Amino acid sequence: MAPAKKLGSPVELPDCRRTVLPKKLLPSVSFHDDPARPEFVKHGSPYDQVDRVFFGLNPPWNNVHAIEFKDGFPVGFLIHQKVESKNIPLDRIRQVSHKNVLSLEEVYFLKGNIYFLYNQWGITLNEIGQLSPVFNLSEVEVAVICKAILQGLIYIHEDLDTCYGDLTLSNVLITDQGDVKIAGIGNSLLQKPNPLGKARDVQAVCRMAQNLLTPEKDVNVRGTTGLLAQDFAGAPPTATAKGLLQDRERAKA
Repeated sequence: MAPAKKLGSPVELPDCRRTVLPKKLLPSVSFHDDPARPEFVKHGSPYDQVDRVFFGLNPPWNNVHAIEFKDGFPVGFLIHQKVESKNIPLDRIRQVSHKNVLSLEEVYFLKGNIYFLYNQWGITLNEIGQLSPVFNLSEVEVAVICKAILQGLIYIHEDLDTCYGDLTLSNVLITDQGDVKIAGIGNSLLQKPNPLGKARDVQAVCRMAQNLLTPEKDVNVRGTTGLLAQDFAGAPPTATAKGLLQDRERAKA
């Protein structure tokens, strides 16, 4: 059983402070005059907002470092990390709008730290996999999930012109509404376009399909859907997200 998570007070968070560092400490980034900076990208720390309440998670839960509460309900999920480069590519950070990609609500920069705030969360595919053998996803459910992930990747690869990188069962969510969403897109937006990385994203989906279909090595996947899923899981390295979806549609026809 996983260790219990500690829900801490905002005052325990190392980044909780009431002072805003002067702009001169970030000489490579202009937060006031840069036309490439979207409105939801801000200078400072979300913990500095006096009218907001964040509770830290120690250790982090599914990479989430803090949860924002309002009127007793969680309204935001915060992930933060160090930024090594001084030249933060603000022009690559943009609003995300796709049903299968978890949207960014706000982004904050403060002295080598970046904070990504998301408005919802859910149960990860990795957590669902841990329920085996008490609960296993059916072949049809796996097919629906993989289709949703591929649709999200098409948006990431083509519309956002980047790759996700390190896509695993731990960063794909099933929300309370039953939607499949790729989480943690914030860090991906900082990456440069990489065709090899996009191919690795697709291969990651193939591996996830294999893991979800056969959580135990002695389990045989049966049925037409299962055979199609096995073919999908063994897709060649040159396969693209759009190509796999088209192949699946042709196979169904």
